Amino acid sequence: MPLDNAQQKPEIVHSACPHDCPSTCALEVERLSPTRIGRVHGAKANPYTAGVVCAKVARYAERQHHPDRLAQPMKRVGDKGVGIAAFKPISWEQALDETAEKFLRAEQQWGAESVYPYFYAGTMGLVQRDGIQRLRHEKKYARQKSTICVALSDAGWMAGVGIMRGVDAREIADSDLIVAWGTNPVSTQVNVMTHVSRARKERGAKFYCVDPYRNPTAEIADHHIMLRPGTDAALALGMMHVLFAEGYADRAYMARHADDPAALEAHVRDRTPEWAEGVTGVPAESIREFARAYGQTKRSFIRVGFGFARARNGAASLHAVTCLPTVTGAWAHHGGGALYSNRSLYRINDSLIVGAEMEDRSIRELDQSRLGAVLTGDKRDLGDGPPVMAMIVQNTNPMMVCPNTNLVRQGMARDDLFICVHEQFMTETA
Repeated sequence: MPLDNAQQKPEIVHSACPHDCPSTCALEVERLSPTRIGRVHGAKANPYTAGVVCAKVARYAERQHHPDRLAQPMKRVGDKGVGIAAFKPISWEQALDETAEKFLRAEQQWGAESVYPYFYAGTMGLVQRDGIQRLRHEKKYARQKSTICVALSDAGWMAGVGIMRGVDAREIADSDLIVAWGTNPVSTQVNVMTHVSRARKERGAKFYCVDPYRNPTAEIADHHIMLRPGTDAALALGMMHVLFAEGYADRAYMARHADDPAALEAHVRDRTPEWAEGVTGVPAESIREFARAYGQTKRSFIRVGFGFARARNGAASLHAVTCLPTVTGAWAHHGGGALYSNRSLYRINDSLIVGAEMEDRSIRELDQSRLGAVLTGDKRDLGDGPPVMAMIVQNTNPMMVCPNTNLVRQGMARDDLFICVHEQFMTETA
């Protein structure tokens, strides 16, 4: 007879985190049966994950097997907004047939652009997240402009670095000064903290946190630079003023690798720490001390986060921060430089997944952040096209994450709007 679960050792299967975009953790998953998983661990053989994973993913079985997890399609038979009580179970065949029929009716009456597939990154597997694009392009449905989350910060990094690539995060362990800027790795990137801890223990590295509030990372940092929200660029400019004025700038490095260091130096000449204090609220002397510590340390590593995406000027702010390791030449030293994302390393061809060959760029593109305006008929968003009459919402919860929640609710409450939500739980959007 087979051993019971208490006696037998679980089978370990390998996977990758479906959520954590900054780290893409390698996982070892306990498979208890063909339909049930147990604990989730960081892969020991992967030198970045190094056997560590965040508490959220370690307990993923609780989500996977939660009693409220939706296990079959549900059709609304009551009023919108009531919750699970307004739905009844139906078969997959009925759900797929009715959804296809609604989409076809909208297309026949209003045109294909009246159907709006809406998605983001609740699950980040390439097929699970992006496969909806193939449906969109095949059917010539309205395109989506993805502006939630990283659009601003991506633009800032690309302006300063030119490629979506940075220093290997494992080099953090070999750094002498580490800056968590616009990120809270204690809560969101536990692997980063593993390497930070090594650097602090083995090298005596100093750890700085730059963030507008005293988050858990700031609580354990050696120094917390608590600036006003959205003033990161001013802080970086104040630091660069000190780097140039006090001889910490690596002019030889900039002559080889920077676009216009002379213009940058001229630009920051009057951006003194006192000027930066007036913008950021950080005392001028603290800015000066931070800049000196950074300038004196060639093995300085800035781990940039997505906090820059939360302010209108986030692109300019991140661009300014990317200038710091260029001014000091930190990029040239092991354990020095900066990291925002290394996704350009993968070189994955997703053309088949998204149906790239079928995309028609003449079809209108609707801004996902403007969903409320789109669904309530704002011509600035719809242009000369038809109203949105049918949607499939996948891997996102726009009722909670879209700007102008009340307008989103008003639009989604339309009786003439068909919405199919592909989701694991009865979310506010569902």
